[in-house]
Amino acid sequence: MSLKILVVSASTGNGHVSAAIAITEEAERQGLQARHVDAMDIVTPGFRRWYRGGYETLVRRRPRLWGHLYRGSDRPYFYYQAQTGLDTTFCAPLDRMIERERPDWVVCTHSLPQPRLARIRRRVPFKMAIVVTDLYVHRMWLRGQPDLFFVPQPWSQEVLLKRLPETAGRIHVTGIPVNGAFAHAPTKAEARAAHAMSEDQPVVLMSSGGIGGGPLVDATLDLAATGAHVIVVAGRNEASRQALEHAVMNYDNVTVKGHVDQTEMASLMAMSDVLVGKPGGLTTFEALTVGIPFVVYWPFLIPGQEEGNAEFLQELGAGVIVREPSQLGSTVNGLLRDRERRAAMRMAALAQAKPNAAPDIVRILREQSGA
Repeated sequence: MSLKILVVSASTGNGHVSAAIAITEEAERQGLQARHVDAMDIVTPGFRRWYRGGYETLVRRRPRLWGHLYRGSDRPYFYYQAQTGLDTTFCAPLDRMIERERPDWVVCTHSLPQPRLARIRRRVPFKMAIVVTDLYVHRMWLRGQPDLFFVPQPWSQEVLLKRLPETAGRIHVTGIPVNGAFAHAPTKAEARAAHAMSEDQPVVLMSSGGIGGGPLVDATLDLAATGAHVIVVAGRNEASRQALEHAVMNYDNVTVKGHVDQTEMASLMAMSDVLVGKPGGLTTFEALTVGIPFVVYWPFLIPGQEEGNAEFLQELGAGVIVREPSQLGSTVNGLLRDRERRAAMRMAALAQAKPNAAPDIVRILREQSGA
């Protein structure tokens, strides 16, 4: 029996898509029929602009409002009901795709398609699996009565069981699927040789995610003052990249990059001593997989879903949280000077890494289907 798997993401950020691609590529590697679909490519243009554009605008300009909406929709009241209604209505193009593809499994790495998929299953038989891409299992992930849940950590499983006790036996703790480039990242020496970087030069990698929000310029200047070589990844935010390049034109220890692919990002993590950024679900597990100490910079953080990720990194000893801009430079400088602490943080990260999440997910799907 050859399984047919449809993996559905939604490109409101890089993480959901990255996880979907990792699962799709692993399924294909195992000889299965697999296809990845970005729900944002098939919804109506107006909904796409509202959903993606509204998210990015709120995260960049009104993060507190976004946090309020996130927490409000975690309760079964107005925000939750309104969003579920919109998701069900505007994901209607999924109907034709499911009817045409007739998959055995639909795997969601974003909560957006779940309500519509639940409706489609009334007439087209398939099984649905949910890959939760944040440590906290928000109510939006609970829609549609999925057959399986794949969650990042045991704590995530505990949250899910409290919210839906009937999911016992349907939850698997796999971690979040990351691209194979992170599981097979080069050594520090190999990565630095590839980038023509001295092995003795302290290197700090900084990113505020795919949308490139937050006070990147100020943070970059603070880090440059440590004397380390600072590599800043501005993501898709072209305006932010241009502002950075203008601000650091007289600094010879700062490199500014725009969007980078995952192979390059894995190499940049491997060659760096410290990562400064926001703990999106995928970034968190990519950093754990490579074993790079993570400095969570609170002004970059998206309120709501990333707060729990930040606390997780700090509690397990793989990261530290910097809440005030005045503390960023001194905190990073202290880590750069303390080789033993960085080594301990690296070991703590690697101990919690789950580089085989994608193979494990595909294996479980096959087992559940007798394939």
